[in-house]
Formats: sequence, C-alpha cells, structure tokens
Amino acid sequence: MAGSLYEFLRTEVQRMMLGIGMHNKGNLYPLIVEEVERSIIKIVLEETHGNLLASSKMLGISRSTLYRKIKELGIE
Repeated sequence: MAGSLYEFLRTEVQRMMLGIGMHNKGNLYPLIVEEVERSIIKIVLEETHGNLLASSKMLGISRSTLYRKIKELGIE
C-alpha cells in the first residue's frame, strides 16, 4: 500500500463522512470504530484461514472475546 496508514484512514474517514455523516449526526466515531474493528478482524481471519485461536493471538485478545466480536459485528 502506497502512503501512510494516516493517509489511508483520512481518505476512508472522509469517504464515510460523505456517505453516512449527514444521516448520523453525532454518531460518526462509533461507526468508524466499528467498521475499522470489523475490517481488521476479517483480514486477520482470512490470513489465518479462519483459525480463531491463531487470530485471537494475533489480535492480542482472548478467543472468547474474538468469538463475541465476530457475533456482534456480524462477521461470517
């Protein structure tokens, strides 16, 4: 990926602001945090071929926490 993580996040936050900011005034932060968390978990799960133990170790969270987050975030 060219550029920094900051630049990437800036672009994505601006995109989200255009797409959802007008409809969810005052709720942008939790929506962004949820989307970033969902994306990170999905990427790690893909990299570990769905291995929850390996994914939880990579993320630095317990397997039960990972399982709960998968359920809460609607990750398949």
